Amino acid sequence: MKMNKWTMGLAAAGVVTLSSVAQAQDAAAGAEALAASTTLSGYVSTGYKFNNGSTTAGYFRADQGRNAFSLDVVDLKLSSAQGDGAMDTGYTVELWMGPAASDIATGDAGAGNVELMQANIDLRISGIDLKIGQFGTVVGNEVYNYNENALYTHSYGFAVEPTHHTGLLASYTVSDGLQISVGVANTTGPETNGNSAGNGSSKTILASVSYTLPSGTGALAGTELYYGLVSGNATGVSGDDDEYHYASVTLPELVANLTIQAVWDHVEYGNAVADSNVAGLYLGYSLNDDTTLNVRYEVGNINSTALLGTWADNADGLQSLTIGVNHKVWENVTSRIEYRNDTKDVAGSADDANSVVAVNLIYSF
Repeated sequence: MKMNKWTMGLAAAGVVTLSSVAQAQDAAAGAEALAASTTLSGYVSTGYKFNNGSTTAGYFRADQGRNAFSLDVVDLKLSSAQGDGAMDTGYTVELWMGPAASDIATGDAGAGNVELMQANIDLRISGIDLKIGQFGTVVGNEVYNYNENALYTHSYGFAVEPTHHTGLLASYTVSDGLQISVGVANTTGPETNGNSAGNGSSKTILASVSYTLPSGTGALAGTELYYGLVSGNATGVSGDDDEYHYASVTLPELVANLTIQAVWDHVEYGNAVADSNVAGLYLGYSLNDDTTLNVRYEVGNINSTALLGTWADNADGLQSLTIGVNHKVWENVTSRIEYRNDTKDVAGSADDANSVVAVNLIYSF
C-alpha cells in the first residue's frame, strides 16, 4: 500500500486510520478499473426527405410524409465488451433520444422522446454465451440503428418483424462455421417487461442457426445460410402464437467488390389472418474506398396493420426499389443519398405508387 507523507502524518496523529486509507484506495482502484473497461459510443442522425406527399410509416420512423429537415435520433451506448475467457462477462446499455425514439416503443406508453434501445448483461458458462435483459431480436436483416444499415430507409421485411425482447438468449459456437442460439422471452413485442394477456405465463420462443459453407464447396465456399424463428404472443395478447420466420443467403464475393444477399420474411398470424410474405434482394458495390452503391429490391404482401394504418398496411402486390450512394466526405461521418419507389395493387383502379428522395448524415463517436 503506497501512501504519501501527508497521509502518513495524518495516520500518526490519529486523524485517519491505515485501514480506512486502504479501503479508500481499493475503492478508487475498482472505480478506475470499471471506467477503463467501459466505453461510450453513439451517433447523431439527421436528414432531409422529399416525397410525393404520401404518408408512409416504416420508411423513416420520424417525420413521415414531410418535405423537411429532420433530427432523427441521438444514440448513446455504454458498454463493456465481453472477453474471451471461459467465465468472462460484459454489459450494454443503449438509449435513443429524439423524435424517432418513440418508434422503438420499449416504454409502457411507447411514445416518449427517450427510449431504452437495449440493456443486457453478457455471461459465459462452459462456452455458452448468455444474454439476459432487453436485447434485439433474432430475425431480420435490418435493425433500428441508422448506422448499422446500408440504406437510410427501412425495408418492408423490417416492418413486419419483431424488434426487441425481454428475456434470455443462449448462443453456442458448434464449429468455425456453425452457430446456434435459443432463447425465451416474455412476448414478441418490444415493451420492456411486457407480458401476454392473463397471468403472463405464456412465453415467446427464440431460435436461430447460422451456417457458413466450408472451403470444400467450390465457388460457393463462404456462403452464409441463416434462419431465425420467433414464436409467441404480443404484449397484452393471448391465444394462438404468431410465428415469425426469417431466412437469408449471403453469397461470397463472386465478383470483386460486389456483395449479394437474398432474404425472406414470412409471418403466420395466430388470429387466422392471412400470412405476410416479403422477399428481398440486397446488392452492394464498392466503387472505391470512399464510395459504395447499394440497391434493395422487395416484393410481397402485408396482411396486417404492422405499419400503423398507413399506405402499406394490408397491401398486396408490393414492389419496392431503393437505390442509395454512400460517400465518405468527412471522417466519422456517414453521408448518403437515396431514391426509393414503391407500388402496390389497388382493386379496381390503377396501381398506387409512392416515391421519395432522402439525404442522411450520421456522425458516429
